[in-house]
Amino acid sequence: MEGKRNMKREKELAGCHTLAWKPERLYRGSMEWEEGEEKEGAGGEKASGGAERRALFTCPEEGLDYLLYTADRDGEVRLTDYAFLCLRPEVLEEHSMCFQLSFYENYEIRQEPSCERVPEETAQKNALLREEREPDMRIIFGLLPGIRTMVPFDFRILNSQVIFPERTPGRLKMSIFGKPVRLSDVKEIRLQTAPGFETFHFAASECFLSKEQPACELPEKRLIDDLGQWTQKQWKKKVADRQACTHILQELLSRAEAAEREEQERGSAFPFADWDEYGGWKGKTFRKTGWFHVERENGRYWLADPEGNAFLSAGLDCINPGEGTRLGPVLPFVGENVRKGYLEAAGREEAQKADSGNRPADSHGRSRRKEYDFFNYGVENLKAAFGENWKECWMKIVRYYLCSWGINTIGNWSDREFIRFARLPYVIPMDSFSEEGYPHTENAIFRDFPDVFSPEYEESAERYAKGLAPFASDPLLIGYFMRNEPEWAFVYGLNIAEEMLANPVQTACRAQFRKRMEEKYGCIDRFNEAWNTSFSGFDGLDREIYKAASLSPEAEADLKAFSEEMITRYVEIPAKELRRVDANHLNLGMRYAYLTDKSLLCGSEYFDVFSINSYQITPLEPVEKAAGWLDKPVMVGEFHQGALDVGLTAHGIRGVTNQEQRGCAYRYYLEQGLTHPHFLGAHYFQLNDQSCLGRFDGENYQIGLIDVCMQEYEAMTEAMRACHADMYRVAAGETAAWEIVPEDIEPIHY
Repeated sequence: MEGKRNMKREKELAGCHTLAWKPERLYRGSMEWEEGEEKEGAGGEKASGGAERRALFTCPEEGLDYLLYTADRDGEVRLTDYAFLCLRPEVLEEHSMCFQLSFYENYEIRQEPSCERVPEETAQKNALLREEREPDMRIIFGLLPGIRTMVPFDFRILNSQVIFPERTPGRLKMSIFGKPVRLSDVKEIRLQTAPGFETFHFAASECFLSKEQPACELPEKRLIDDLGQWTQKQWKKKVADRQACTHILQELLSRAEAAEREEQERGSAFPFADWDEYGGWKGKTFRKTGWFHVERENGRYWLADPEGNAFLSAGLDCINPGEGTRLGPVLPFVGENVRKGYLEAAGREEAQKADSGNRPADSHGRSRRKEYDFFNYGVENLKAAFGENWKECWMKIVRYYLCSWGINTIGNWSDREFIRFARLPYVIPMDSFSEEGYPHTENAIFRDFPDVFSPEYEESAERYAKGLAPFASDPLLIGYFMRNEPEWAFVYGLNIAEEMLANPVQTACRAQFRKRMEEKYGCIDRFNEAWNTSFSGFDGLDREIYKAASLSPEAEADLKAFSEEMITRYVEIPAKELRRVDANHLNLGMRYAYLTDKSLLCGSEYFDVFSINSYQITPLEPVEKAAGWLDKPVMVGEFHQGALDVGLTAHGIRGVTNQEQRGCAYRYYLEQGLTHPHFLGAHYFQLNDQSCLGRFDGENYQIGLIDVCMQEYEAMTEAMRACHADMYRVAAGETAAWEIVPEDIEPIHY
């Protein structure tokens, strides 16, 4: 006990405050204690720190719910005195786990259901309220299994200006959901786990508030082999060694070259006799324009390819050679040679910085990625098999794969050299393909939403649109996505104008809003009466106003109307510039992550196709919502299904039980979508499995069509081929859609 008290005292002296684990704070789940072994000193005596004590948590299928902090019961500590909340958990499963920190700015109930002073009927009511209550902010993060990891939460992220915080050692992806929260207003913090497909377990030792970010040291434990495979598990097609991997790749190249010869004899890259060279359907024809365009027949939307044949887009995103592993946050988990290369490159980088000064962030305010921080095991495997010609060999293999699977669209973020090589229809993400990136301004309104009334925005839009010029004459280009998943659009009930007033920066948008209010109300007295304010003049709108929409119904309505005006301008200005550069190709929209609000349709009159990313069991719900709000064709930019049976520790945003069910899920998703008359197709995310240890942001999903050694998941790809062979007849109503519902499981996602 003395050792434990000493440890607590040390933390307090270092500017920390321990939040002890208490079983009575569990709302859902269970907890018990595990006493660790005392460590011996150099002379055999017991170490002064004493034995480590860990809390062992059992998470039911509904997920764990633990009251980490409450202002009522932890009133002796002020959150505003600290900068970080720190946890040290360990996942006690073979797979990753998803955790959530929930922040609440007010109490809807004042007592825990377990408190004896609360009558039973009140406790039941409180339990229901607490379960249904939505937090003001959620911080979701994932952890690898079997690794004890320090996870610090910087309270600055509560301003919600960053949606994906920078990775810390050992942690996977972290995502922020919700509107800005003031630390001084926080009344409760809850630690939760996502609902699971089974009972999950994790352990937690330290939990404390800190004035400084603590060290995040990791144990040295090799988790991936030289080929990039997970070492902690065996599965059927795990590759034994380098020699076996090289043999697999060389065999694939032979098959690809044989298929290329057959294509020349057949006159078509695709295996389906009723498809033309673009992947369009000869069974239905429209006008021939030389470009991809939209047609509508008997209420059904179609794309038409340059030859005028009906076209539906079966696409694949991220067609690249392998996927890089972000080394910095996971360096103790890789092999010695990879680690050595990283440390040597990091040393050279630091020496160059000392000579030339620190390089600034790019024009978007994002820090430049360090190339040495990424190691691509897939590329290394290709180099070992093919030497200097590895890229050409990779392109041959991938093109063979795509055509044999019936993929007729190269999707977003695909290798540009491969796009030129493949001679297949493709789309481009303009925010990545333009050097300018999506139009931006020095001062942002909220997250990545720019000051759209600023001349700076118009100038940036003009530069952005010039990135489309090299593609304007290519008939293989279906169209362009203006951008992907704007971060500002992730918040339900978001009122951009409200966040504009909460931001103290004097922007052109703020000046325009003040002008609108002066025009509408005429005098400050009428404005004050409507908004429930007491400003001496309209310059009161130049000051920071927190949660202005809550002042009155009129305030909320005024802000909502101006928000819609801002979003319209956000789309309109760059869309018009793009059309000036290229009048031939389709504007495919913004690829919103989800339709959080009808205001996201503002400006959609400039789209030829409305796009959305949809990770559901079918795309019907978002397609129907978009079609009901807006009579335009709809394309899904991303979807996927993953499983835990082939080596990776996370199955992605949508999970199923095994590879056979992945194939079933793909057919069900796409063919059910094809029954909707507004549905133009969907692009699967993505070609490769992600890195076991996490890509740049920590995602490590088993969602690929091929593994790190380029072996295809046949159960998945055979189902895709069968689906694509029938997709046009399903859309035309000639063939029934796939109706077998996959064995969907609760997701492990972050």
